[in-house]
Amino acid sequence: MNRWDVERAIFASDLNPTARLLMLALCALTHAKTAEIPPEFQPSLTRLQKMTGLARSTVADQLQVLERDGWLKRRRPKVAKARALGERTSYRLKIPKGSPLTGLPCPDSDGLASPVVGPPSPTTGLGVVRQPDQGSPTAGHVLTALNQAEPQRAERIVMEHTGATAEEAAAIAARVRNERQPRSLPGLLRRMGADGDLAQLLAEQRGAALKNGVATAIAEARKGPACEHGVRGGEALHPTSGEPLCPQCRFRARVPNGRPA
Repeated sequence: MNRWDVERAIFASDLNPTARLLMLALCALTHAKTAEIPPEFQPSLTRLQKMTGLARSTVADQLQVLERDGWLKRRRPKVAKARALGERTSYRLKIPKGSPLTGLPCPDSDGLASPVVGPPSPTTGLGVVRQPDQGSPTAGHVLTALNQAEPQRAERIVMEHTGATAEEAAAIAARVRNERQPRSLPGLLRRMGADGDLAQLLAEQRGAALKNGVATAIAEARKGPACEHGVRGGEALHPTSGEPLCPQCRFRARVPNGRPA
């Protein structure tokens, strides 16, 4: 197993964005040929926090999730050695059993071209991965393809369960992703669809959209000329009730000639 194998497994997985970022940060510290982190590059929580920009507690929580799901193995030193010798936790990256490595949008059957690993760098001691020949897919291409494919798949699931438009489905999928941070967004959306939760989110979204639309229409109407009672846009009709915005104009419309209509 080399670093390329681990990265390919990460790209093909259903890891949530936070866990994926943390795994890629750990990959950046590994030797390219072995996917092992040399002792001098074993990171502390503080270093992982700086590398990812995540909160320290988030890093700790996601490391537990990754270890539980078989993505890494940690060896923690005893407290006495950690204090006396400065030993820190060491990490060994793994690929979970059954991890999908196929189906990525690339010509190769495995999804990605093989990396070209150069000699170790004289400054870091890590293998240098050279760019593949022109036309071969790179990690950047795969990330772009995956980032485009997952939202599209999530949107289709929302649309199938609710009848939402593509725009509505994209907003619902983004909301679920941001609020729940699921390991598998498509899997969570399917469960929510079966439970009726997606339909509820769509109803809330359409209600909010209608409310915002009404507020926008009223604001635009208020820019119009004042009615005889001095209310800006007072003669304009409310977008839902169809009555004038000015209370006095509205009363006069309801009670013509001083008598109820």
